[in-house]
Amino acid sequence: MGWGLGLAALTAVAAVTFYTYYLMSRVLDHREAAGRRHIRFRELAADVLGSGWVFYLVVTVQTMINAGITIGSILIAGNCLQIMYSSLAPDGPMKLYHFIMIVAVVLALFSQMPSFHSLRYINLGSLFLSLGYTILVSGACIRAGMLSNAPVKDYSLSPSKSERTFDIFLSVSILATVFGNGILPEIQATLAPPPAGKMVKALVMCYAVAFFTFYLSAISGYWAFGNAVQSNALQSLMPDVGPSLAPTWLLGLSVVLVLLQLLAIALVYSQVAYEIMEKRSADTAHGRFSRRNLVPRLALRTGYVAACALVAAALPFFGDIVGVVGPVGFIPLDFVLPVVMYNVALAPPRRSLQKGASI
Repeated sequence: MGWGLGLAALTAVAAVTFYTYYLMSRVLDHREAAGRRHIRFRELAADVLGSGWVFYLVVTVQTMINAGITIGSILIAGNCLQIMYSSLAPDGPMKLYHFIMIVAVVLALFSQMPSFHSLRYINLGSLFLSLGYTILVSGACIRAGMLSNAPVKDYSLSPSKSERTFDIFLSVSILATVFGNGILPEIQATLAPPPAGKMVKALVMCYAVAFFTFYLSAISGYWAFGNAVQSNALQSLMPDVGPSLAPTWLLGLSVVLVLLQLLAIALVYSQVAYEIMEKRSADTAHGRFSRRNLVPRLALRTGYVAACALVAAALPFFGDIVGVVGPVGFIPLDFVLPVVMYNVALAPPRRSLQKGASI
């Protein structure tokens, strides 16, 4: 979309999602003050909107999002391993599906962690992985753009109006997926009581990191490569023809950071699917690590990861599908439902700032 419109769209989507998440946090606090604490998005939506079909709509959309992200994470993690393997053994016999199987085994082992709360240190590590990857790749892009053999920078847009329109819609879809969450109530439920007001502080910290990582990588990548920049900046730094535009150690470390980050993402988004599956299989009368609950959890979670890995291996272009499916799921959960629930639950005055912004 170019410099101006691209950065404006990045800022606008960030602002809108921040505001809608703030509204959802207000709805959660309002319901908890009334004696109805909700730890799941689907139950909150059904309570506020008072309709059974909303519950199943949210379940369906959440399941689609979480499965899509898990499949995409396994696939891209497998690609990362393949990149590392190809650089060490260019003529090696291993294929992409071998690396997908390796990722699936590791993910199945870590997926036995029983709850969102048990992932708190993995989430903290994910924060540092994001910062580290952004600094490394952005620095590499700036260095590549200053080289004497740097690629020609072309910032012009497509002369075709239809192609420009398609690119704009595709970019907005990607941004909706990037800033989408879909599991905010489940995350807010992990805050120590009383949670009122804490989620706003968490959102501020989250978006501070998001602005740093997204703006730095977007600006440096587009400045260095222009409209020829790849969606994965590492691919631009490792062109098919000619030498790499970044040191080998930096590219290798960046790939490792991406690999670890993808495992963390898959673990977080899989938790909602696990909770849905285990709602009937678990017995609260027994301990979380008792044989009665451990065996079903092991079977269900391993089976879920295996199914996602099978789809990733069968559809290596699934990442392109997620780029379309993601907005279909994230837009209703992150852009529409929070606003509707806020207007129904808190009923702000017609002339209030919140009412006007919601409209």
